[in-house]
Amino acid sequence: MRKTYPTATRQEAFTLVEMAVVLLILTLLASGLTVGLSGHLARRAERATDDALAETRDALVGYALRHGRFPCPARGPNDGSEDRGSSTCNKTRGLIPWTTLGIAGTDGWDNRLHYAITERYTRQLSEMLQGNLTNMIDGQLEVRTRSLDGSEQSLTTQGGMTPLVILSHGANGLGATSREGQRRLAATAGSDEAHNAAASGTLFYSRTPSENPEAPGSTFDDRVSWLSPNLLAHRLIGTGHLP
Repeated sequence: MRKTYPTATRQEAFTLVEMAVVLLILTLLASGLTVGLSGHLARRAERATDDALAETRDALVGYALRHGRFPCPARGPNDGSEDRGSSTCNKTRGLIPWTTLGIAGTDGWDNRLHYAITERYTRQLSEMLQGNLTNMIDGQLEVRTRSLDGSEQSLTTQGGMTPLVILSHGANGLGATSREGQRRLAATAGSDEAHNAAASGTLFYSRTPSENPEAPGSTFDDRVSWLSPNLLAHRLIGTGHLP
């Protein structure tokens, strides 16, 4: 009589192969979904940051129209009122004075926006006319960019130096301060992001993002906005604040 052998082992082996294939497919799908979700969240944070920068710029111009001057930076990470003495600012670089402006003052990564202002613009703007001209005096802040070979070009030239700069420290948050007032990791010394995060100085960088620490200016993902004095003069003239 011929003996028969069970086929369970062969069937179980085939089932394990099927399971392995299914697990591989699920892993690939999960990886694709994770990458897609990460990209979506990154783009959403960038859009929120650009909206916050635009809102802050509008709030600053609105404040200038109401009060005839721009506000000083905030007193500190937990006090959003402007840091002003009897008649002048106690500092010209720091956090945006979110309480004074009545805005959130944070970017898409929940960090406070950085703010720099030319000191002369924190006094009465009507006193800054050049003779009988309606053109306002230059700001003192310079914004530069870099070409692919690392050479620098100025985005704010003589006759267009900006009176103010507002910026987000980007997704990496280097040099930023959180909404809760916690200081993030510092940017690499001497890098473009370090210039943007400094407590003093008049030089800023706005350039193409890079994750390469060996690139000229090192890694960079800051998002920078500024205001031309010519545009400001146009706004003030249009509202009757300047002749």
